[in-house]
Amino acid sequence: MVRFFQQAKVEPLPTGIDLTGKTAVITGASAGMGLEVTKQLLRLRLSTAILAVRNVAKGEACIESLLQDRGVQTHNPQPTIKVMELDMDRYDSVQKFAKTLRQEVPVVDLLILNAGVASLKFERSPTGHEQVTQVNYCANTLLVAELLPHLEAGAEQTGSPARICWVGSRSHETPSFEKKAPIGADEGVLEHMDKEDAFVGFQRYNDTKLLCVLFMYSLAPRLDPKKVIINMMCPGMVNTAMSDMLPLHLRMIFNVIKAIKARSPEVGGWIILHAALVAGPESHGKFLIDKTIVDKSPIVTSPMGQEIQKKLWEETISELSKLTTLPPQFS
Repeated sequence: MVRFFQQAKVEPLPTGIDLTGKTAVITGASAGMGLEVTKQLLRLRLSTAILAVRNVAKGEACIESLLQDRGVQTHNPQPTIKVMELDMDRYDSVQKFAKTLRQEVPVVDLLILNAGVASLKFERSPTGHEQVTQVNYCANTLLVAELLPHLEAGAEQTGSPARICWVGSRSHETPSFEKKAPIGADEGVLEHMDKEDAFVGFQRYNDTKLLCVLFMYSLAPRLDPKKVIINMMCPGMVNTAMSDMLPLHLRMIFNVIKAIKARSPEVGGWIILHAALVAGPESHGKFLIDKTIVDKSPIVTSPMGQEIQKKLWEETISELSKLTTLPPQFS
């Protein structure tokens, strides 16, 4: 039984990574994997960490704990850590964050798209979208569109490609679209996601992660990997507070499974930072499970997946074009 729940062993990051002079933006950095990844980046001598968080006070409190970390004190005792508000529930917050970042941070070497939510309850964001869809998908597409020219400009200054590393999930392989809530032939993807009767709580997170990977697969061929490398990875089951959204009886069951199967946040951080720092141009536009580049999943390559990808790209570009001036790659 224990063997069944075990995940593959993951080795630490290779030695010798030195991020002196580099700047990283980490979304959702005040808790869970975002906070762990920030700590590991600082231990690797990251010069500037931008904590993009919904709750600024909580983010500010994290600075103290990061600076008190023994590994940070040993390897990087005087980093620059900035906290900036980023509420993925609202487009205006995404745009304000991006504008401030462009004005105040000349070069961004690494953007880690970590922020995300899961919920069993249908709720609507101020944008009008269903909340999990808004936070996990829509806000991220706008953030990438707003920051892409800035990332490219920074890459030209440094001579090295900027990196966009998106935290995905292998759960995208089992969306509700297959059986429980199929998208109609004449129905828009985002339109479908915003319908309460199409909301399947236990699979909505999976649905949004499928949208994310489909968007990445559409965007990557339009980017020059000499300027920006984008990839997505799944760190597997990690022992964080993500399961707190479950009802108590389900949370108790899931917590037992986590105790047996889940990786520690430290190991999850190794997987994310492998994709962000170690994997090279060969990972551009690719999905990684643990540290391995994998082929597109059957759901992605299926006729249904291909149709969703095409419709989703067109719908996303249409929506974003009403919010901002899109870079030429978003066409």
